[in-house]
Amino acid sequence: MPRRTIVRIPQEIDNKYRFAVITGRRCAQLQEDAYPKIEVVVPVAKNGQPQDAPRLASFWSNVAIQEVEQDKIAWEERKVEEPGDIFETPISIE
Repeated sequence: MPRRTIVRIPQEIDNKYRFAVITGRRCAQLQEDAYPKIEVVVPVAKNGQPQDAPRLASFWSNVAIQEVEQDKIAWEERKVEEPGDIFETPISIE
């Protein structure tokens, strides 16, 4: 795979940090043998044989970036609790 420097962040992912987190988590899943959601070209070793599933983070990170760019990865935003949402439980002293 060629090296990439420019990525297209999908509209519903509104910032670069969230894109990096989603892509990083997907990369970890791919390194742990998750099935890719896009067609992947397996790198060829020096002897011309296809490599076993590569464990290189650079390979899987490019696959994860492509998956997120093409909206193949589902994600949801967690609700942040406001300070007023905290409930205090009284402690009984006996």
